[in-house]
Amino acid sequence: MKTKFLIGIFTIVLAVIGIAFVLTSKHALVFHPKGIIAQKELELIITNIILMLIIIVPTYIFLFAVVWKYCIKKDKAKYDPEHSYGPIGELIMWVLPAIVVVIMSTVTWEITHKLDPYKPLESEDKPLTVQIIALNWKWLFIYPEQGIAALNYFHIPDHTPIHLNLAADHSPMNSFWIPQLSGQIYSMAGMRTQLYLMANEIGEYTGKAVEINGEGYADMTFHVKSTSKNDFETWVKEIKESSKNHLSEKAYNELVKPEVNKSVIFYSEVEPDLYNKIIHKYMYPPNQVL
Repeated sequence: MKTKFLIGIFTIVLAVIGIAFVLTSKHALVFHPKGIIAQKELELIITNIILMLIIIVPTYIFLFAVVWKYCIKKDKAKYDPEHSYGPIGELIMWVLPAIVVVIMSTVTWEITHKLDPYKPLESEDKPLTVQIIALNWKWLFIYPEQGIAALNYFHIPDHTPIHLNLAADHSPMNSFWIPQLSGQIYSMAGMRTQLYLMANEIGEYTGKAVEINGEGYADMTFHVKSTSKNDFETWVKEIKESSKNHLSEKAYNELVKPEVNKSVIFYSEVEPDLYNKIIHKYMYPPNQVL
């Protein structure tokens, strides 16, 4: 019994070390934030973990103590079914967890409201507006102020608030997520959702769809690149001058057809007000009489 007990403790220690190793790996994107929103979300996660450990650690210590006393050293243990810790002991067992839950709830409520995806980020720079359409199975990024668009490629300037307007087409619902920059938010057909994010540094990241939506779900990823403001302006200029693709309504109708398409395509021109047309077609179907 003693050997099994020690093996159990050793296994738990190895599990904790393994979890720590995985979380510190570069592949655990949530634990390596590069944006202001992702950083605050990580802080909330760590805070709640610490609060939970206040209950979890003493509980496991008490559990191991009971196992040691009544199983391993059972010859010296006295069986006392009527034993009680009294009112104070019962109070501690119930009140302490309740206090932790109240603190966790309060902290989570406060931080969650501060991280409202519709709430603009404080910055001296003007937000960059990007319109995003979730398709099956690809992402379309439209830059209305710059007059360009990109498929499966999201380019942003660092230290600049990015105001995202999201919708979906030929896909009832999807979920947009860049683990190192933001939380996830749903994009739905006929609706517009918003999200603000900002990269703290120059770098390259991965964006993905979180909502399972069919055979192309696993490949519905996109490349995210954060550069300096000057490099971003240079990129916009290069797209306008070098790309011969025009995102007309006809071209979009071909693009919207369901297919697994991981290629990156740039568009130097975009159909005027295309984003709003995509949303409004679900509000006023062609056969509807107004």
